[in-house]
Amino acid sequence: MDKFKKNKKKILIGFLIIGVLVCLGYAGYKYYKHYEDTKHENENWLSKHISLDMNSEGVYEVKADEDISIFNLAYQNVIESKIESLKHSDDYSLEHPLLIYNPYGTGSLSYYVYLGKNYDDLSYVVSSEGYADYKHALGEEDEYQLIGFIPGAKNTLTLKNDDITFEITVTTPDVKADVDIQLEKDDGDSDEELTDGLYTVLGHDKNYEANVYLYDNEGVLRNELVLNDYRADRIIFDDDYMYYPYESRGIIKVNSLGKIVQIYGLGKYKMHHDMILDDNKLIILVDEVGEDTKEDVIVTLDLDSGDVKKVVDMKDLLPELYEKAVLPDDNKTLDWVHLNALTLKGDDLILSSRELSTIIYVSDYETDPTIKYLITDESMLEGTSYDDLLYEKIGDFVSQAGQHAVTYIPGESDDEYYLIMFNNNYASIVTRPDFEWDNYPGTGSYEDGETSYYYMYKINENKQTYELEDSLEIPYSSIVSSVQFYDDNLVVGSGMDNSFGEYDQDGNLIKEFKYGAKKYAYRVFKYSFDNWFN
Repeated sequence: MDKFKKNKKKILIGFLIIGVLVCLGYAGYKYYKHYEDTKHENENWLSKHISLDMNSEGVYEVKADEDISIFNLAYQNVIESKIESLKHSDDYSLEHPLLIYNPYGTGSLSYYVYLGKNYDDLSYVVSSEGYADYKHALGEEDEYQLIGFIPGAKNTLTLKNDDITFEITVTTPDVKADVDIQLEKDDGDSDEELTDGLYTVLGHDKNYEANVYLYDNEGVLRNELVLNDYRADRIIFDDDYMYYPYESRGIIKVNSLGKIVQIYGLGKYKMHHDMILDDNKLIILVDEVGEDTKEDVIVTLDLDSGDVKKVVDMKDLLPELYEKAVLPDDNKTLDWVHLNALTLKGDDLILSSRELSTIIYVSDYETDPTIKYLITDESMLEGTSYDDLLYEKIGDFVSQAGQHAVTYIPGESDDEYYLIMFNNNYASIVTRPDFEWDNYPGTGSYEDGETSYYYMYKINENKQTYELEDSLEIPYSSIVSSVQFYDDNLVVGSGMDNSFGEYDQDGNLIKEFKYGAKKYAYRVFKYSFDNWFN
């Protein structure tokens, strides 16, 4: 009996030891997993795995583990801290500047420069054999982000003011994607000059994993904004910061040196096509993940708090058109309205629906969204009770079909104003296969069409009318594309034509650029990039 008790005791002690070892092992595993999952957010760990090393050309470069992402505020802070250490490690000046290649990872054709103090009348030139020089004046700061360097080539950077000239030759890394460094270009009939700025190609060649490419007036690639897994539909400029999507559920805030200073998450929403700024919030077109429909929801993102709020669901505003739509056999979610652009007028939104070839005015979008009017051909609303929302067409022209980039332009009064758009002139509504396009003569198909148009509508809310104030034939593009007023000129991106161009005030082409792509670029806007790259 005593022997049995002793054995029982040993067995219990053995089980206890095994239990303790299992618990310790599990705790160790959990600690290790937590460590692995969070180490990239740990600035102490990152600081040990990131360095700024000088290359043979006298330029510092970032060395880091391949799995470390730049889209991480801890990473950005560690880089800034290492730059600050370098700034205090030597007596830098215009004659002896600190140069770092793309330290924050956001601009693959950029260099950070620190001069130690401010200089008057400062400018820089980037020269590379076979390409036009890139020249820009600089402000009166002591540090800058410089662009204009040709990828995969030797570039000579010249910094100078009235008294001092500094020159260095650097070898700039190549871009990873198959994009043109020099675009084909053709002069138009206009003698007007192109506006200052950089053509910004958004969504080149594919919808996702497409970086943003900036081209100058000579059609030369001058910078690449690096993204994660999205195309960035627009760049928002506000208070010396840029805001743009870096992935479908994330937006970054970037300062003039290229540092990401804030990362915003969209939670269960996935953005598409467009976003605009309204005071301290972004208004964003999104998919609500997990729903049976897509491209029919609008949210706001508070830039102070980061809060995301659903403000518009088009199924609530146009239920009869939603109910008329049918799901195509090869689709999993119903794209019945396909919002592709939004523009702000006071507290109201004006939306573009590609699927319905309709412009939709939504009053009080944030507090009490209500449809005020619709602009489309009357045939699109047949079989619904929305006829009373339809504005009357004045004049003999074909209403827009498959339009993009609808933009509000103020007029002489609040009730009389203009809307510009890229009228794709494309006849397609896949969720209404029985729709007849008889009222849309001259429209094209996905693969073939005669022309698209720049349209300007004059809207009169008192008379409830719209009329064609101005139009211009532009290269045909069935889907995607954009138009933009920029310093009185018109910038047009025809996605399916793989081209963009700039037109003068009389509608005459100044210059057109052609780019290579397997598919297309989603949009091309022109931005000055003041306070960033000059």
